[in-house]
Amino acid sequence: MNMVSKLLLSGLAGSALLGAAEPTAKAPVTRAALFKNGYALIIREVASAPADAFLLDESVTPVHGTLWFAPGDGLTVTGVKRLGDVPNRNPFADLAATYEGMKVTVTLKSGDGLPPRIVTGTVLQVGERVPEQGGFPAPRYGSWPQAAPESACFAVLQENGKVITFRNDQIASIESEGISATLRKEKRMLLVDRKGAAGNPFYITYLSPGLTWAPAYRIALGKESKLQLDQSATVINELEDLKDAELSFVSGFPNLEYIGVTSPLASGMTLQAFLQQLNANENGGTGAVMPRAMAQAAMNFKMEADSAVSPLPGTGLSEDIHFAPGGKVTLAKGDVLYKTLATARADYERLVEWEIPDRRDQWGRFQQNYGSRNENPDGDLWDAVRFRNPLKAPITTAPVEIVDGEKLLGQSTIKWVNPGEEALVKITKAMTVSGSRNEYELPGSRELVSIGGYNYRRPEVEGTIKLRNFRTHDAKVVAKLQFSGEFISAQGEPKNRLLEAGVYNINPRHELTWEITLKPGEELSYHYRYSVLVRN
Repeated sequence: MNMVSKLLLSGLAGSALLGAAEPTAKAPVTRAALFKNGYALIIREVASAPADAFLLDESVTPVHGTLWFAPGDGLTVTGVKRLGDVPNRNPFADLAATYEGMKVTVTLKSGDGLPPRIVTGTVLQVGERVPEQGGFPAPRYGSWPQAAPESACFAVLQENGKVITFRNDQIASIESEGISATLRKEKRMLLVDRKGAAGNPFYITYLSPGLTWAPAYRIALGKESKLQLDQSATVINELEDLKDAELSFVSGFPNLEYIGVTSPLASGMTLQAFLQQLNANENGGTGAVMPRAMAQAAMNFKMEADSAVSPLPGTGLSEDIHFAPGGKVTLAKGDVLYKTLATARADYERLVEWEIPDRRDQWGRFQQNYGSRNENPDGDLWDAVRFRNPLKAPITTAPVEIVDGEKLLGQSTIKWVNPGEEALVKITKAMTVSGSRNEYELPGSRELVSIGGYNYRRPEVEGTIKLRNFRTHDAKVVAKLQFSGEFISAQGEPKNRLLEAGVYNINPRHELTWEITLKPGEELSYHYRYSVLVRN
């Protein structure tokens, strides 16, 4: 028996062994809740299970601990290897598999002036590399000398019943009606076994990478202090082809501690890879960091009680996890979709925002070299717009563009804003309103204090903020001054609030906020005073 015959027989034998009797079912994506970090909560549905035990022919990559099945009572699911269809991504890498079962006309190369030989018939699959030593895997180093590389040979069953085989490098051309879009190969499938499943719907849900959304907002300024706020969503699909899948775009900050670990039941997952990911996650690797970086999640679907997401009806409460319906979407893998989600109008106010940073470290020491060389130690003044969120849903963290008619005024980032809550969005640096801050320690106010074995002095600090309006109309300024220490007094009746930042510092951190209206050409100054502990 020659090598090609052995390969052909071994391929046919392997197909017989792997061609299990279990029926196969497809479970397309019917719903998905999209995160902003490249992940989505996926719901797949088998409309009618073909039997109590069946193979689920889908490639899944669930996050560890998020893979669930419904109905789940009396259920077992096993990851098994079976022959299945896989995309033929490189059709000319394996010619035998690409043309398997098709009628072809093959022209073979010739030499020495001889006419080319033409072979017509049906292509047979000669099988993958199989060692002759009883089916054991090939050695770790090197390869079996008697095994030919996959797809190195081409076999054609002629009309007279004879099989002719030749090497791929002997082929000059192949004529056929088409090529196979998929290949039959061994792959990981899920074997579902549940009594009473036959004929009934079956659901699979899990968190998976590959499907995400990117929100964006536009503020259009209009006359009489009216604006229009528009929200859009860009859907990026690298998961699989979607057909009439119902999408949701969701906002919130969920805690997903195992987002960097893939489920052992995932297609192609190995024990070594799973343990490596699990170890990296437990030691503060990608899995531990990703939950803090992500900005979207959703577990809220209107489904029947016995659903893939939960065996119980929902509570109806979702104050901190919010989703916007995106409708049914048909989107091929690799495509990107733009959708308008919401639009609403609101009143707005133009103003100048001035955030003056605290220049003291955790020990109360004044920082001479503040920030970068190009950073203003007194903070920049920004032209801004203030309004209340008119949408029924929260504004999620996203880029926001500000336009006035056909003029683009600027773009910045808008942070989370609840419905009806006030938002302030920066537009561009204010060049026609100037501001400066000056501070100095008052003489004779250096009380000595000992705390935790360290010596501190407690001076009183007096500061001044100055503003000037170079515009030809009134300018409203919101000045926010941050400082470390204990507040004593301030002119202009600013609002004083404690900041969470610096909660473990020796000095509490405050923010004074003035709202000031400057007339054209007007200049004014406000004085303030506070005490601070400075470590010696």
